[in-house]
Amino acid sequence: MNILKLSTIVLVSASFSYAGSAIQTDWSGGQGVPGPVIEFGCDFFIEMGLDWWQAPGLLRLTGDIVEYVVDDNFDGAHSVHVSDIDGDSDLDILGAAYNANEFTWWENSDGYGTVWIKHMIASGFAYAYAIYSEDIDGDGYIDVIGAAFNDNSITWWQNSDGSGNAWIEHQISGSFAAASAVYSEDIDGDGDMDVLGTARSDDEITWWENTDGTGSSWVEHTIDTYYDGARSVYAADIDGDGYMDVLGAAVHADEITWWENSDTTPGYYWIEHTIDQNFNGACAVYADDINGDGYMDVLGAAVHDNEITWWENTDGSGDNWISHVIDTYYDGAHSAISADLDNDGDVDVIGTAELADDVTWWENTDGSGLNWDEHLIEGNFEGAEWAWPADFNDDGFLDIVAAAEYADGINWWDIASSNGYLESSILDTEDNPDWDYLDWNSSTPDGTSLLIQIRSSDDHTVMGVWSDTLSIPCLLSGILDDGDQYVQYKVLMSTTDPDTTPLLYNIMITWNPLGIEGGSEPEITALLPFTPNPVSSAPVVVFSLEEPAPVSLSIFDLSGRVVSCVLHEEYAQGFHEVQQGELTPGIYFCRMITEGFSATRRFIVID
Repeated sequence: MNILKLSTIVLVSASFSYAGSAIQTDWSGGQGVPGPVIEFGCDFFIEMGLDWWQAPGLLRLTGDIVEYVVDDNFDGAHSVHVSDIDGDSDLDILGAAYNANEFTWWENSDGYGTVWIKHMIASGFAYAYAIYSEDIDGDGYIDVIGAAFNDNSITWWQNSDGSGNAWIEHQISGSFAAASAVYSEDIDGDGDMDVLGTARSDDEITWWENTDGTGSSWVEHTIDTYYDGARSVYAADIDGDGYMDVLGAAVHADEITWWENSDTTPGYYWIEHTIDQNFNGACAVYADDINGDGYMDVLGAAVHDNEITWWENTDGSGDNWISHVIDTYYDGAHSAISADLDNDGDVDVIGTAELADDVTWWENTDGSGLNWDEHLIEGNFEGAEWAWPADFNDDGFLDIVAAAEYADGINWWDIASSNGYLESSILDTEDNPDWDYLDWNSSTPDGTSLLIQIRSSDDHTVMGVWSDTLSIPCLLSGILDDGDQYVQYKVLMSTTDPDTTPLLYNIMITWNPLGIEGGSEPEITALLPFTPNPVSSAPVVVFSLEEPAPVSLSIFDLSGRVVSCVLHEEYAQGFHEVQQGELTPGIYFCRMITEGFSATRRFIVID
C-alpha cells in the first residue's frame, strides 16, 4: 500500500449522486425542479430571499428587497396603518379605500406576513380617506378610527372582543367638512386616548376629548379654524414641557405649523408657531428626533414642491428651526414618516410619491440628518399614497407597508431580506435506505444563522412534515424513517445585520443502501459512512467494490490540503477497511476514486 504525504491539492467541486450518498455543491441551475431526481445536480425546487446565481457553488441571502402583495383589489387604496388587531402578538394591516368606501383590516395569519385574511370593519363611508388605530376605550383591545372625506365624518369602531371580528360603530363627528386625516393621542394628559382630525374644506385642526375614557362621550375643541386646506395632523411634545403639542400640514396655505399646548389645563389653550409657510402643497407632517440631539424635530412632504424635508429644532424650544431638504425631485411627494430601518441606532425616513409612483427610504448615513442615501423600494406602485414601518415577519427588522390609490393595492416590502429559504428537489435514492448522516459545510458570522430541515417519504407526492430545525450536522436515525425511498432538505438562513449573510457551500445526505450490509458480497461500489463520526481516534475508511478495481483514497482538510493519499491501489471485490493515522482535531473529507465512480464523505476528528 503506497502512502503519500502531499502539501496541497486543488479540489474541483462538483454536484453528483452515488449509491449511499448524495451531495449538492451548486444551486446555479435555478429553481423549478420539484423532482424526483436521481441526483441533486445544480437545480432545486423553490426559494425566497436567497442568492443562488451570482456565485455558483455558494448559497447566501440576497440582501434584495422582497415584495408581498396583501391586496391588489382594494379600490382606491388611500391610507394604511399597522397594529395587532386580533391580539395574537403579530402585526396586522389596516386600510381605507377611497373608491370602495371601505375601512378594512388584514389578518397576518401565519405571523410572517406571507398569508393575509381580509376582514371588513365598515363599508358605505363615502370616500374612506384616512385610518388609524388605538385603544380608545381602555379595554386592552386595539380599536380603529377613520376619516370619511365626503361623509364629513370622524368615526371610531370598538373591537368588542379583541378578535377583530365584531365591531361596534361610534360616531365622533358627522359635520367635519372633507375630513382628511385622523390621529390619536392623550392631549389633555388624563390617561386616556383622545382623537385629532383635519377638515380640508372647513380649514380646521380639531381634537375631541374622550371625557370618560370609554369613547362614549366626546367634547370638541377647535385648535385652528383658518388653516387653509388642513391636510395632515400629528402630536408630539415639541418644546419638551411634558404636554402634547399638535402639528399640522396645510396643502393650500403651504404651511407646516405647530401649536403649543401651553395652558396648565392641557388642550384648552393653543399658541400657533409657523415652522415653514412656503412649503408648496404641504401634504404630510410627522415628528421625530432626526439628528439625535434629544430634541423633537419635524418632517414633512410637499406634493407641489416635490420635496421631502425636515426642520431642525435647534434649541429644543420649537422657536428656532433650520430647514434641511432630503429630496427635491420626489414627484408628487405625498407622505413622510421616520424609523430606524437599518438598525444602526439613528432615524431614517420613508416617503411615498403619488406622481412618481415611488415608495422610497432615505438612509441617515451618519445620524446627523445632513447626509442621506436614497433607496428605492418600488418605482411602479401607481398613486403611492401612504406608508408605514412595521416588522411583519418578526425578524427584528422594520419592513414597510404602503397603499397605492391607482393600483388599488396594499403591499409590504421586506427591505432587509433578513430571512430566506430554499427547498431542494426531491431525491429518489432508488433504494430502501437505512438513513445515516446529514452533513453540510457553512459559514455563520456573528448575528447570522443557518438551519436545515429534512424529510423523507415512500411516496414523493406526499412528502409529509419537515423535521425540527437542525443547527449542526447529525445522524438521521430517529429523524427520518428507514426504508423511505425519497428525501428532501430545506435551508433556512437569517441575519440580524443586513450587511452580513450566512453561507452554505455544500450539503450531503448519506445512507446505507440495500446489498452492502456485512456478511455478503456487495452489489454496488460505495464509500461507506464513517462510524463513529465524530471520531476520537484514527479514522477507518470503509468501502465496497462490486468487482476488482484500482482505488485512490485521499484525505484532505478544510483548506484543501491533502494529509494522506492512497493512489491506484488494487483491491478485490468485497468490503475493505483502510486504517488512517492519527489526525489533529478538525473537519476532514475523504475522497474515493475508482473506475467510473467517485465519492466524498466528511468526518470530524475530536480530542
